[in-house]
Parts: sequence; C-alpha cells; structure tokens
Amino acid sequence: MSHAELLERHPLLARLDRHQLDLIADAGEVEHFAPGEEVVGEGRLGDALYLVLTGRVAVSKVGHPLATLEPGDFFGEMSMLEPAPRSASVTATEPAYLFRLPQTAVQALIAREPAAAIALLVHMVKTLSERLRRANDTLSSVGGLADWLAGSLV
Repeated sequence: MSHAELLERHPLLARLDRHQLDLIADAGEVEHFAPGEEVVGEGRLGDALYLVLTGRVAVSKVGHPLATLEPGDFFGEMSMLEPAPRSASVTATEPAYLFRLPQTAVQALIAREPAAAIALLVHMVKTLSERLRRANDTLSSVGGLADWLAGSLV
C-alpha cells in the first residue's frame, strides 16, 4: 500500500484529492515506533506534524499522562505555525506507524496548493476547537470540585 493510500484514510486528509494526497505523501515519511519508544520529547524543538496511522501513542507532560492518541488522531500541530519547543512528550504504547509531515512541507503546500492547505488547516482548527472545549469542561469541573471542597472545609 502506498503512502498516499494510507493517508487517504486519515480524517485530517479526507477532503483532499489524489493529486493533493500525492504531494503530501511525497513531502513526508512514514515512521515506525516500538512500544516505549519516544516519538517527540517535551522541550525539544518541534518542526513537524504527526498523523497516527496505526497503533497508539501516549501524550504526557512532566511525566503525567494527558491523552492516548489512536489511528485518525494527530499531534504536533503547533509546529505548523512555527518551530518551537514541544509542549509534551509522545511515546508509543504499542507498535505504531506515524506519518511525519515537516513544517516546510506544509508551507510549500500553502504556496503551491492553497485549496489543499485550507482544507487541511480547517480540519485541524475544528479538531483543536474540540480539544479546547473538552479542556475547558475539565477545568470547569475541577474548579467546581475545588469550590465544593473549600466550602466543605469551612
């Protein structure tokens, strides 16, 4: 199976046509990670977006688990804006195949295929919006619990 055929199954790329998928497939690479192998390290310079094709990876910050990502998920999107230190570590929890798309490839896609870049970025924004909404709900729940505990102790 070609990289483009693997990628066309990923929700982030579902709206792209075959030509656009081929451009992305040629710009990145599929990487394999064994269980326990670190994909990216917190604090290290990030310069690529990763798409989870198979397997699972765990996201952690300062050793605390944040999320488990599965096929169809992605991470490293902050690196699409500018290279910066990674905000969390990502480690394979089972054999995983990930597609690594460098920031430079996304910038080239924006210049050469603006429609493809817009489709890609719109889906990323929607996913990030969902993640932010869940984080806000979690923070709200934690805040409510803290208020309840404070009231119980008085």
